[in-house]
Amino acid sequence: GYTYYQQKDYENAILQFNKIIDGKDAVAQNAYYHLGESYMRTERKPQALTAFKSASEMDFEPKIQEDASLNYAKLSYDIGNSFQSVPDILSGFLKKYPNSPNKAEVEGLLISSYITSKNYKEALYLLEQNKAPELRAAYQKVAFYRGLELYTDGDYKEAHVLFKASLRDPRDAKFTARATFWKGEIDYLFNNFQEALLSFKQFEGMAEAKNTPEYKNINYAIAYCYFKQKEYDQAGNYFQKQIDAVKDDRTRLNDAYLRLGDSRFVTSKYWPAMDAYNKAIDMKGVDADYAAYQKAISYGFVSKNDRKIEDFNRFLQSFKSSPYRDDALFELANTYVTEGKADLAIKTYDALLKEFPSGTYAAKAVLRQGLVYYNGNQDEAALGKFKKVAADYPGTPEALEAVATARLIYVDNGKVDEYATWVRTLNFVEVTDKELDDDTYTAAEKQYLQNNTKLAISSLNGYLAKFPQGAHALKANFYLAQTYYADGLSENAVPRYEQVIARPKNEFTEQSLVRLSEIHLKKDNYASAKPVLERLEAEADFPQNKTFAQANLMRAYYETENYAQAVVYADKVLANPKTDNKIKSDAQIIVARSAIKSDDEPKARVAYANLLKIAKGELAAEALYYEAYFKHKDGKFAESNKGIQKLAKEYSGYKYFGAKGLVVMAKNYYGLNDSFQATAILEGVTQNFTEYADVVQEAQTELTRIKAEEAKTNSSLEK
Repeated sequence: GYTYYQQKDYENAILQFNKIIDGKDAVAQNAYYHLGESYMRTERKPQALTAFKSASEMDFEPKIQEDASLNYAKLSYDIGNSFQSVPDILSGFLKKYPNSPNKAEVEGLLISSYITSKNYKEALYLLEQNKAPELRAAYQKVAFYRGLELYTDGDYKEAHVLFKASLRDPRDAKFTARATFWKGEIDYLFNNFQEALLSFKQFEGMAEAKNTPEYKNINYAIAYCYFKQKEYDQAGNYFQKQIDAVKDDRTRLNDAYLRLGDSRFVTSKYWPAMDAYNKAIDMKGVDADYAAYQKAISYGFVSKNDRKIEDFNRFLQSFKSSPYRDDALFELANTYVTEGKADLAIKTYDALLKEFPSGTYAAKAVLRQGLVYYNGNQDEAALGKFKKVAADYPGTPEALEAVATARLIYVDNGKVDEYATWVRTLNFVEVTDKELDDDTYTAAEKQYLQNNTKLAISSLNGYLAKFPQGAHALKANFYLAQTYYADGLSENAVPRYEQVIARPKNEFTEQSLVRLSEIHLKKDNYASAKPVLERLEAEADFPQNKTFAQANLMRAYYETENYAQAVVYADKVLANPKTDNKIKSDAQIIVARSAIKSDDEPKARVAYANLLKIAKGELAAEALYYEAYFKHKDGKFAESNKGIQKLAKEYSGYKYFGAKGLVVMAKNYYGLNDSFQATAILEGVTQNFTEYADVVQEAQTELTRIKAEEAKTNSSLEK
């Protein structure tokens, strides 16, 4: 090997040197060093890195060890390293060779590696140990990037700490501006809207802000802070600024038109609101149905009921599956009543009941039909509707109003005895105790509305003990559940929420289903969570709650190893155009992992490929690993190694997948007939990743297999 090396025949030198797979002496150290040199001369840096690593770990020849360590450190900086973080390697060299003539060069690489290696977690740790003034600019950048990394992974609390740390030593105006913006983003997520607004305003006033990627969305961020604080005039002004400034982000542009419309609507500026809603409708984007609904409602407030009726009818023709259809039908029917068009009102209420027989408006629609008949002096038809409300929706406010209005009809017609006979069949009407019922509930509700937690719990429990089927039992159960939940007494809240959802669908059903599922999910009680989530999925009026149900059903089925159902729900989540990338990543990873566990490799390949397009952080590392894994299975060893090198360079903070990637890399090299690289990498895995027993076991098994194969080959050559 050395003879070929001296003759500059590096390919043959490599073929000889890489046969030495178990050398532990000065000759082996020398051979590994020259193997590294040969690889460098033939532009094979990843292989050179492994060779120099092996030479640097032997101390037979100190000079060779130092030079190999230097080359190992510089190559690690250049192409990345899955065995150790690049900053660790560089700082380790400086510590071991403090008088090296290459000290200044390595120190420069160390500072640069803090950012280019993207191993911000370890870089931050090292920078916090070294408070040298010349490293403070690097600290500001690393703290910012680590904060952004944690933000991406959903650790907002720790990200907030790091953005503040980045701002404590403002050396670079651009990073100061960016950290200020992201600090505001997290304050917004934590509902600290005033603090978020302050940060966004500070960012807006910074000279460097205009040169940051965040600047194009600053008006949008400020607008939402005002919107959340119900300062709708200011919110509308900033949504308008966003619209004027940024036209190429259709998602935010569409949302800005919607929120501009809402801001003007809430402040009774209905014509400007309708103009904004029209722009959103014209974009044909997400929530175009909402914009159309709001526009129709607005016509009612400017005394244009003819246009309101026209727009609602157009809405019902255009949006066949909108979650606002029941609202539109109900509003349209009510408008017909206002305009004196009783027949059309009755037909529209019937259409609502046919399409949404168990919907939120069902009881109200039947009651309104009864009132239309009552006001039209059709007493028998009115009584039929009122009795239906009382029978089908007992205990609801609509049922109580139906009974009260029916009583007027019976009295007007001199049929008081008939009324008494009927009303005794209704177990939710306790006529003699009604005043006591009302007074007891009113007192309890007052404590709830004033946030007097202990008194509210005591009073609401007292009311329900006296009137378990009382007129206000529904509200009392819901308010009691909410109070328990807010006070951290989730277990006490569960039976109260269950009382609410056991009744016919009402205004509190959906919120109770959400809360119940959240309580069960926090305890990983999937058996109890699944039926609640399934009902929420089926009954939710708000799209975000349906999405919440589907996403958590996906996770619940996955955690209980029902992979087929997990994939069914993951597909639902992915099919929803409103699903954000974070939840889409979760869905793709569940599809992928379920496919792996179910040995459905074709589906796993597609899922991981899709995940790679949108994932960030650890999920991206996992997807990149599997891309390399599948390429290895296809015999594309060189391509597989390129993916693993990217994993090492850009995702070195995720060591588990880095370690698994190294095992695949070793298999690739063995497939490329490079025994040295394969064994050296596998030995490195067994020494450096002991915290991952499964990976070490796989590496050890593969190492034993390769050495056995090589022993056979060498024995054959000797003969």
